[in-house]
Amino acid sequence: MILVTGASGHIGSRVTEILAAKGAQFRAMSRTPDRVGKPNNIEAVYGDFEDPKSLEKAFDGIKTALIISGNSMPGKRCFEHKIAFQAAKDAKVDHIVYLSLMGSSPESAFPYSRDHYESEKFLAETGVGFTSLRNAFYLDMFFQKIGPDGIVRGPAGDGKGAFITREDVAQAAAAAALNPPVGVIDITGPQALSIADVTQRFSNLVGRELTYQNETVDVARVRLQGSLNDEWNRDVEIGWFEAIERGELIPVTDSFEQMTGKPPCTIEQYYEEFPQLFDSLGGKQSAILDDDMKRRLA
Repeated sequence: MILVTGASGHIGSRVTEILAAKGAQFRAMSRTPDRVGKPNNIEAVYGDFEDPKSLEKAFDGIKTALIISGNSMPGKRCFEHKIAFQAAKDAKVDHIVYLSLMGSSPESAFPYSRDHYESEKFLAETGVGFTSLRNAFYLDMFFQKIGPDGIVRGPAGDGKGAFITREDVAQAAAAAALNPPVGVIDITGPQALSIADVTQRFSNLVGRELTYQNETVDVARVRLQGSLNDEWNRDVEIGWFEAIERGELIPVTDSFEQMTGKPPCTIEQYYEEFPQLFDSLGGKQSAILDDDMKRRLA
């Protein structure tokens, strides 16, 4: 039996769909189990990393646990993960698959990568067999980082990252849950791209000019004071760009293809398969959808 935590989130919900399509036996855990989709009448249970008692039921009888990281601030989240790892150990789980980040280290520029490094230490200390999937930054993050004026701003310079789609992260996680590899594995997209590369390729797809504007850390921090109230949130936003500038999201690996039997999506393939994800960027795709909506409402 497989356990999927965070089953109502972006990754967790997609993993449950993939596992259900493959006929796997699994349990879906969430703080909001009513929001968990129920393909093939899967079992959805309540569970919260901060509520150890709730984890006893969730982990009971589980052979492989896919633990998807929570949403707390860096420095707190790793201790929540520690509680989940201990619950898995207490339930005599055979193997833990943990979703981490590429470049995780105590020196990473990205606060969450430092947090994942601490989580991995706690995981190793349990003595339970584990897989840590260190995913590159999600390509999907660009949908939130492109401003209304079509510009991505941040201190990444000409740095590159092997960005991976959220869909491919879910595919890799499902594959690992079904047939767990052992150890720490970097999961990347097919190419190392600069932020300027990504915005240009987005532009070509949606028919709207999208660009990247490099800025210093100090300028970025002043700009973000108007939109992010907490200092730690500003550190996370700036650190995302700094990690790219430092090259923490390269090199490209073939781990995804080894695990799933297919290559990771290019940006263009992602657009073809999930065009609705690009709606927020505007351009020709949104115009097509707007015209279609007008026809249906006429």
